[in-house]
Amino acid sequence: MDLKSLEYFLKIADEKSISKVAGQLFISQPALSQHIQKLEESFGRKLMTRTNRGVRLTEAGIILDRHARNILRIYNQAFQELNQVHEDRWIIRIDANLTLATYTLPCMIIALKANPNFSETYFDLTFSTVNEVEKNIINGISDIGYVHQKKEYDELSYFKIGSDPLVLVAPSGYEIPDEIEPQDLPSIKLIELHDKFNEREPLHSFLETAGILSKNLNIVVTLDSTESVKTAVFRNFGLSFLPYSSVKKELVSGQFKEVRIRDFHKEYPIYLVHLKERGNSQGLLPVLNHLKERKMLDFC
Repeated sequence: MDLKSLEYFLKIADEKSISKVAGQLFISQPALSQHIQKLEESFGRKLMTRTNRGVRLTEAGIILDRHARNILRIYNQAFQELNQVHEDRWIIRIDANLTLATYTLPCMIIALKANPNFSETYFDLTFSTVNEVEKNIINGISDIGYVHQKKEYDELSYFKIGSDPLVLVAPSGYEIPDEIEPQDLPSIKLIELHDKFNEREPLHSFLETAGILSKNLNIVVTLDSTESVKTAVFRNFGLSFLPYSSVKKELVSGQFKEVRIRDFHKEYPIYLVHLKERGNSQGLLPVLNHLKERKMLDFC
């Protein structure tokens, strides 16, 4: 048994799909299945079964799921502490959803690394496509997180650092007025970004207020990644609602244009989140204070 197999097992348990996790991790389904098979051989128990609704954990799998999360949490904590002792440096693991980690946080990490106050700190930026960012922090997998939605976990502290506007984008040459009415939306072909963690509440609340049912929208396809949605928009398959940060480059370069909707001014709040009990720790406190002070100034 190895830790990588445990990580794969947990991702499949959360996603309930081997094929989806294989796509997210960019590995083949047979290779991923082989990791699970080796785990089952190690424990001598069937851990997962396939159903019409995807993968389901067996009773043995449920037990392993609980212990595997603790194993990985303890391993990550041990790894961090050993590095701090032997290399005299702090490791800060920053986690975020795919949009923030891809389009806004890289510049912030570069700014942190260039700051003399953190010359002995190593920053590890990851993104979550399966687990919630908050769960990774609670389980000790990450130290700091950036999220679009406040979940109100008792163990966590949230600090609002800003917001990310939600915009409707179209290819630059798409024939559509610069501003439309909310009632025009059902007649427009839309490309939807799969909302695994229910982060699109600003859009849903606006539609409800405008008397538009989501089921009446003309959704031509739902895709799993922001990049795939952007590609579909660029190829004129439809328009899409996306966070401004994810399409800023295309809007500035003129590849995309924003289609304004009358009375639509919705934004994603962005929160910095961490464990309350670690907020005053020696290595984390200076970084947290710096990030709270800078807010979004160092974002891409």
